[in-house]
Amino acid sequence: MAAGSLRKIDHNHLHHTKGAWWLESWFHFSFANYYNPANMNFGALRVINDDYIKGPSGFGKHPHRDAEIFTYIVEGQLSHEDSMGNKEALPRGCVQYLSAGTGITHSEFNHDKETVRSLQIWMTPDRKGHTPQYGSNRYTKADRHNKLLLILGGSKEVPTWEAVSPGKGIKLHQDANVFVSECDAGTKFSLALGAKRQAYLICIEGNLAVNHEHLTTRDAAEAVAEDAEPMPLHLEALQEGSHFMIIEMAKS
Repeated sequence: MAAGSLRKIDHNHLHHTKGAWWLESWFHFSFANYYNPANMNFGALRVINDDYIKGPSGFGKHPHRDAEIFTYIVEGQLSHEDSMGNKEALPRGCVQYLSAGTGITHSEFNHDKETVRSLQIWMTPDRKGHTPQYGSNRYTKADRHNKLLLILGGSKEVPTWEAVSPGKGIKLHQDANVFVSECDAGTKFSLALGAKRQAYLICIEGNLAVNHEHLTTRDAAEAVAEDAEPMPLHLEALQEGSHFMIIEMAKS
């Protein structure tokens, strides 16, 4: 018997909204006008918004405080600008990170005709009042192809899983690690989610088997290990392959 629990979140159960002519989103947790007290967070994980942004438009300047925010670009090119003077545009497979800390304003914009798809993810920091900071990294498909690419590390150790590629060192103010992978059909990973750890898995594109569950595009799964022993996680990219993310963190 597996040591831990696994719960599939069907994409049809995500909150689907069209916030403007240029924006279509799927919310994994309560956000903006969607409020469900039974769906506020998963441990330190507070927000996952799967956004489609038509161009030329986007999120104008707005403030944040005491949140670890990162954006993973799936399609198109997303432009970031903030009050610390950072300004850049990043394409598919790249990550932007913003530690809002004591306060920052930023904007995210699609200046092109091609629709941008991105995952914007917020985590609660380990404490309030961090100095604001920004980081980004560019990756190619080869960096994540049939391997687990660490795009964000945290305040504690990275799991010693097979086929992990170390990435380029952005650190969250939280005990969490974020991996992405883009796999050919038939690629498998056998992982051990540590005792007192939990993970949120997102099938970004394609089809992915997680233990006994089959995830398709936009499906997710919550895995929670027991306090005394690790939980086996067996992943396999199914037909059409799979592009997925794992957010691994302390259990809470």
